[in-house]
Amino acid sequence: MKGTFTTLQILTIRLVLYLFQILPEGLTLALGRWFGLFWFHVVPYRRRLVMENLRKAFSREKTDAEIRALARENFIHYGLYLAEFLRLPGMSQTDLLKKIKIQETRHIHAALAKGKGAIVICGHYGNFDMMAIAQSLAGFECHIITKTIKNKSVDLFWQKIREEKGVKFLPKKESAFSILKLLKKNKIVVMIIDQHMKKNKGVKVRFFDRPAWTMKAVAMIALKTGSPVVPVFSWREGGLHYLTTGPEIPLVKGGSSDETLLLSTQKFNDVIEGFIRKHPEQWIWIHRRWK
Repeated sequence: MKGTFTTLQILTIRLVLYLFQILPEGLTLALGRWFGLFWFHVVPYRRRLVMENLRKAFSREKTDAEIRALARENFIHYGLYLAEFLRLPGMSQTDLLKKIKIQETRHIHAALAKGKGAIVICGHYGNFDMMAIAQSLAGFECHIITKTIKNKSVDLFWQKIREEKGVKFLPKKESAFSILKLLKKNKIVVMIIDQHMKKNKGVKVRFFDRPAWTMKAVAMIALKTGSPVVPVFSWREGGLHYLTTGPEIPLVKGGSSDETLLLSTQKFNDVIEGFIRKHPEQWIWIHRRWK
């Protein structure tokens, strides 16, 4: 029975992918937008959480009507993201280069020039799969720390589609040795730091002026290896996807290694938050960031 269900899942995914390859781009994006609006207005799943998260972040700056409008745009973003991802298998490198605009990469080059590899940090903003592909198109050999999706059928296609576009991954579990090895070879490791982290793997710092358990691994690895930390940003605008980098974020030295981890992680959070504020509709407010 389980095998039959899995087969049906795979066939369904293949059918949906096929349809999104043959339909015109404008129609698929319209379907994505419609899906986001339908989700927001009709399906209650996660809508309350998104509203709660937005109020936590912007209650001092925005009215409730503005927050609801922002939540609506956020769900449209999810629909567009899904449509864009489903079109990826049929996109050639030429197609991708027309859709992805790489604005600034000199900070990564400067980091690599130090010979200690580079730790690239980012968040789940814009179309982060396009962001991963953009780094590959820019000629960087990036290894992204990723976790798997519980649904194995979905995870299989999700990983396969991205790998076919030149994206390389490291499993989130037991990846410490691989990370150190790559940095020693002057390679790039990408770490996504904007999700809730368990207490044994994180530190409590501020995010949108609220306590949030945040990954401490970036600061720990940078402190151990001396590898520079560089932020990467991506957003959707006018039907295109933009990628840019920020300047290296130096560690904030404290009176002890623990204090250095705390202060540095806070700085990383501040940089990520600063970018989210520029495009708040394109972040994953459906995530339980504050627990």
